[in-house]
Amino acid sequence: MRAARPLALVLPLAIAAAYALAACGGGDAGAALASGGDGWTYVGDEACASCHADVYTDYHRTGMGRSVSVFDPQEAPEQFGPDGESPQVCADDGYCYVAFVRGDSLFQRETRPDTPGWERTHAVSHVVGSGNATRSYFMTVGEADSTAAYVTEMPLTWYVERELWDLSPGYSQTNRRFERPINLECMACHNTAPTHATSQNAYGEIPLGISCERCHGPGSAHVEAFDAGGAPEDTRIVNPSKLSAELELDVCQQCHLTGLSVFAPGEDASTYRPGRPLAAHRAVFVRQEELDDPESFGIASHAERMRKSACFQETAGLENAMTCTTCHDPHKPAEEGSYNVTCQSCHGGAAHETVCSRPDTSGLEDAMTGDCVSCHMRSAGTSDIPHVSFTDHWIQRDPAPSQTGTRLAEEAFERQTPFTLVDLAGARASGAEADVQAGIAYLTLYDTEHRLPHYLTEATTRIRRGLDAGADRADAYIALGRALLAQNDFGGAETALSEAVRRDPQNAYAAYWLGVTRTTRGDARGAVAPLRDAVRLAPRFTEARTELAEALGASGDVAGAVRELERVVRQDPVHHVGAWNDLGLYRLQLGQVEPARQALRRAVALDPMLAPAWVTLGAAALQTGDAPEAERAFLRALRADPASTGALGNLAVIRAQQGRIGDARTLLRQLLAADPSDQRARALLAELGS
Repeated sequence: MRAARPLALVLPLAIAAAYALAACGGGDAGAALASGGDGWTYVGDEACASCHADVYTDYHRTGMGRSVSVFDPQEAPEQFGPDGESPQVCADDGYCYVAFVRGDSLFQRETRPDTPGWERTHAVSHVVGSGNATRSYFMTVGEADSTAAYVTEMPLTWYVERELWDLSPGYSQTNRRFERPINLECMACHNTAPTHATSQNAYGEIPLGISCERCHGPGSAHVEAFDAGGAPEDTRIVNPSKLSAELELDVCQQCHLTGLSVFAPGEDASTYRPGRPLAAHRAVFVRQEELDDPESFGIASHAERMRKSACFQETAGLENAMTCTTCHDPHKPAEEGSYNVTCQSCHGGAAHETVCSRPDTSGLEDAMTGDCVSCHMRSAGTSDIPHVSFTDHWIQRDPAPSQTGTRLAEEAFERQTPFTLVDLAGARASGAEADVQAGIAYLTLYDTEHRLPHYLTEATTRIRRGLDAGADRADAYIALGRALLAQNDFGGAETALSEAVRRDPQNAYAAYWLGVTRTTRGDARGAVAPLRDAVRLAPRFTEARTELAEALGASGDVAGAVRELERVVRQDPVHHVGAWNDLGLYRLQLGQVEPARQALRRAVALDPMLAPAWVTLGAAALQTGDAPEAERAFLRALRADPASTGALGNLAVIRAQQGRIGDARTLLRQLLAADPSDQRARALLAELGS
């Protein structure tokens, strides 16, 4: 009954947002305050609208302003067939998906062709993506009286450019069905960060779109000053255009420099404030091989690719240094031809004669009518998102055509040679801190993209070296413990995680992983205390509560396990099929046969291929004397898992009782092929005459 371990998201959601972020117009504010006073708070976009009405209206027409929305059937670009449904899309694991609209709501339905009559349908709560490139979808689940809900991604995405429905990014490698958690790092870049309860993915009310304050910092002091009659030059707001070029770029790079982020102690994806150096907030690691590949670029690689451009390099340090806002007005959707105008501001006139070598032109005037972007910035498939053509922000004189698509993303699932990670922040950290950051990044790479044991060794070596050199951060001990646990070094893992708990006793994740380590090494009783601490510190941390239930059950406190699992499925009745299964098993152990069957039926309703739940349903039926129902359950278990020893053994007993001795022997031989150590099966086979 192993509970799911919370890991980071495998791949980013597909989302199309305007590229750059910058300042409000108007007012010579002088040097912007770097990140705002400690008392400054976020007030929301509506507070900006009264003074900046035109900017407010225009901004909410941009990709960023529309990055998250509620589905509107009147405005939706999605297309459906004559029956009102999308074409069926099937994953490699046999689950198939259809999207459809009922009333004003969009739904996604899951079926299996090999399981007629079974389906699972969920409503879309939010659309993620402006519709410029993709539209992916959130669903939310929570208790009716709760102020928070669990947010997950849904399996289908609408790919706007290709006008097709297909699996969401990353789902072709691993179908997460309706269960992929939207963690804080995902939410914070795709949206204004909502209130987040310590968990993978529990949030309060979800905002709609990236807010003004994502670029300008918290606006409370600015609004209060103007409400009190403040002057236009009030500086109690961050104006990115008044920052240095590097700090202005950092405002954009908080989302448009993608990689494996390792946050500084005390920081997370929601805490960056405009005006601060991004390197002080996080390190961002990418694969060296991707940097070296001139054809590879991801959907959020804009800043890294732009830095390769001669335009950027030759203006660095100058008054007109190239930044994102050189080309992109963050407050307005781009008008046709606007990028050409920007290019011509540097390359126009006589200078253009030596720049443009279009062979089909008859002179300078004709040359100036060309589309600079189409010639000098490739549009090609990205390395991480399918069905999307995106503009490579490396401006080149003669860029080669690219058909890279998702090659590198797919390679990460197949490649047996390790990738090398480099920090795009430029290794500004100290040697000890840099080692710890790299070690955490290698563990994240192992968790989320490429499960080669080499990364665990690399993580362990680097984190230990950093800690020995004086790095002082509890999350380093958590990462070290997790890496050692994955290498079956239980003693080393427990030592590291105990130190993490000692250093940060309020860290629910440190307590959780200490409990996981003890459960894994067979010390269920020792696991109970840290796991209780984890759920006390983070009551919505359902993975920790599920692990606590397992530890209680293994310690003999079955009633306690039932209480914890009932809390889990009350908090989130949809995404923890294993909790429903375990709840049924523990209730059965307590003699609560009908409540056990109810829980198990919920489990197989969520996942008809969950063989252990079918086996336990069969066992419950046997306890009530319902042999036909038990037989049906064991047969369903074998359809889900032909090597299920529980189903093979129980069905063999039923066949023997039915007088079908030959069939019973066949089932027992199959069981022993799967588990030669099963002495009960061997004894029964001997009794039946092998």
